[in-house]
Amino acid sequence: MMRLLRHTLCLLTLATLAACSKEEPGYNPPALADRTVLLYMPGQSLSAYYKNNIQGIHTAVTDRALGNGRMLVCWQPEKQTSAVMLEIYYDRNKRRSETKTLKTYDDFNAGSAADVQRIFADAAELAPAQNYGLIIGCHGKAWIPASGGVLPYSLRSAEPDDSVWTTAPGAKTTRSFGDTGYELDITELASAIETQSFRFDYLIFDDCFMANIETLYDLRRAVDYIVASPCEVMGDGFPYDRIVPHLFEGNGVLSSLEKACWEFWNLYENDWRSTIAYEQSGCISLAVTAQLDALAKEMRRIKDKKQAFDIDALQYYKGNVTKLFYDLEHYVTLCCNDQGVVDDFKARMELAFPVSSRHHTASFYSAYDRRNHSVNYYSGVSVSEPEPSARYAAENRQTNWYRDTH
Repeated sequence: MMRLLRHTLCLLTLATLAACSKEEPGYNPPALADRTVLLYMPGQSLSAYYKNNIQGIHTAVTDRALGNGRMLVCWQPEKQTSAVMLEIYYDRNKRRSETKTLKTYDDFNAGSAADVQRIFADAAELAPAQNYGLIIGCHGKAWIPASGGVLPYSLRSAEPDDSVWTTAPGAKTTRSFGDTGYELDITELASAIETQSFRFDYLIFDDCFMANIETLYDLRRAVDYIVASPCEVMGDGFPYDRIVPHLFEGNGVLSSLEKACWEFWNLYENDWRSTIAYEQSGCISLAVTAQLDALAKEMRRIKDKKQAFDIDALQYYKGNVTKLFYDLEHYVTLCCNDQGVVDDFKARMELAFPVSSRHHTASFYSAYDRRNHSVNYYSGVSVSEPEPSARYAAENRQTNWYRDTH
């Protein structure tokens, strides 16, 4: 009787497996992944580059690349009011990467915090894991106010007629302009991440200007690490074929992100001729968010020790007349009259922005004047406090970073 029972159970198991294989041949996701990574790419003005990014992921997803992990992509291939959640996986039957649609969104607004929060929640529900990583690839303007011209801050877009954000005729594509009208405030993004029942270990910004202290400070409670660029990111973005395998390695999150930073720099330093942009321009850094409160404390010591300095000597990260984004550590070095305080600030900077992950090319390209600008000082993070423009100086004083450091 026991032998018959075992035989029946075996047949039932085989029948079940056969049914699953027939329904989704080659697709066998783990019930609980070691890590799920979500690449969220809202908007359509960068669609051609998004397609290349997705193809890069397909190139990366081999039989062993993801291990026990899952790679999701959410983007808007058809229109601004819809989105689709995809999974890129390795099909062991076909011996190649494939795409599976996990969910479609017929009424989606990238400028709605609720919709973005839902996307993040769905990623965890559709691909539950022990650990999660988030990549956002879109347009970025750091803390700068949304199209209305007042705070809170916007992840992308500014006033359409604002000459500060008008690119030069014939400029190469960077990830800093376009898709106006679908802005998401940085504080709303932070809330959308923080309110989840799970936690993203890290956030990689495949956008321009997001390695900005006013921006990173608002996100310090949301994730543990943030990878971003202080200047413009060329339209090609990150080399996903190179970074995805690192994100699923089992050597720790910090190690994976350090390698991702290096791969980004290596593409634009050594292999830039392989990019659509054909531009040797790439700056990147890694922020340890747990250190940002202590960094703000050090910054408060500087407010009473300021001295006059030549702003033209200060390293900047945006082309055209209004520079707006200046190197944070260089600013402190020039404006503070107490070398001991400067040294303490630099020591804290090394903890908040590890030197091993600060990479830059000799210059960066800016679409705002179609020029390459030298990088003579690099700490990997910008600040807008030195900006002499009356409009932006006033708005900067309303940021949480400024308020907590003055």
